[in-house]
Amino acid sequence: MNPSVQNCTYPHPSPANRPLPHNSLAQQQVPLRGPQQHPQPQNPFGQSNRNQNTQQWTDEQKSGMPWKFQGYKILSKWMASDDDFFVVRRFQSLNAHTLLYMQDRLVQYEDQLNTIHDNVEAKNEKHSNGSFRRDLIHEPRRDQILCELSSLLHYYNQYIDTFSRIRQRPRADKRQLQNLANELDLKIGMIDKKEAQFASHHADLMSISPTSVSPLVRFLDTVFGLIGGRGIRVKRDEESQILDDGARYASNSALSNLSTGCIIFLGWVMLLGPLWWLEFVNKSVYRLAIITGFMALFMVMMSAATVHRPFEVVAASAAYAAVLMVFMQIGGS
Repeated sequence: MNPSVQNCTYPHPSPANRPLPHNSLAQQQVPLRGPQQHPQPQNPFGQSNRNQNTQQWTDEQKSGMPWKFQGYKILSKWMASDDDFFVVRRFQSLNAHTLLYMQDRLVQYEDQLNTIHDNVEAKNEKHSNGSFRRDLIHEPRRDQILCELSSLLHYYNQYIDTFSRIRQRPRADKRQLQNLANELDLKIGMIDKKEAQFASHHADLMSISPTSVSPLVRFLDTVFGLIGGRGIRVKRDEESQILDDGARYASNSALSNLSTGCIIFLGWVMLLGPLWWLEFVNKSVYRLAIITGFMALFMVMMSAATVHRPFEVVAASAAYAAVLMVFMQIGGS
């Protein structure tokens, strides 16, 4: 008799295989109106019952009820309007808790497989630990466990891979945390107080789309924001931006061009400044002190104006020092 292949029931069925709830729209029967049926007669007063229950609100009344007229719709639009606004929790403890639970389930299955293996060793030669096909007849429990493990292990591995990528995302910086706190304080009551507590978990908040921005760009953004800086602002878009509060949107390309211009100017000063100064200094000690001072200043400016890693800053500083030392030797000779 040929063994029949059993159907594998996975512990986590896909949404497509899940039964629809009793109140699902797919199970509801919608009556079709035939040509012989006529619509319901209209309200003789010229106004539907729905409109009778609709209250007209003034703008002042709407502003006093942000939970009704703003709510999550405005908060979601504000978060999606800029990368500096979009921060959410990563739920590190909950993810770790879930992974430990899944791990323990796998351990239980592993123990059951080891027990079955030991029991088969104690039986006669008809029972085998080396045939999946015989398990369908003699060890159906082992076949069922392996079938369930194929799904659980796949889900476990995917969960680890996804959470590892989430763990690599940087925490929300102080600027992003302050933006979120200002938005919630500006519109008190827009979100339920208990539901808005996610903003207080600073160590657990992460940026959805982190971008590396140098301190120089942050400084320029702050300075131009204080003085009104129309040249770095993007064109206001009612569809994708919040226009009814103090939100300010800066153009990344404008800030980048401004930062590049500042770096070029500072580089020109840092290169030609010490060369002209060394030309009018004769003593080697003084010349060496000038080079040392400009070296330290160059490293500070490189760290503040760019997003290079420390060893890249050191390498650039070494090349800068080599140029100054060559000029010092030429001037000394």
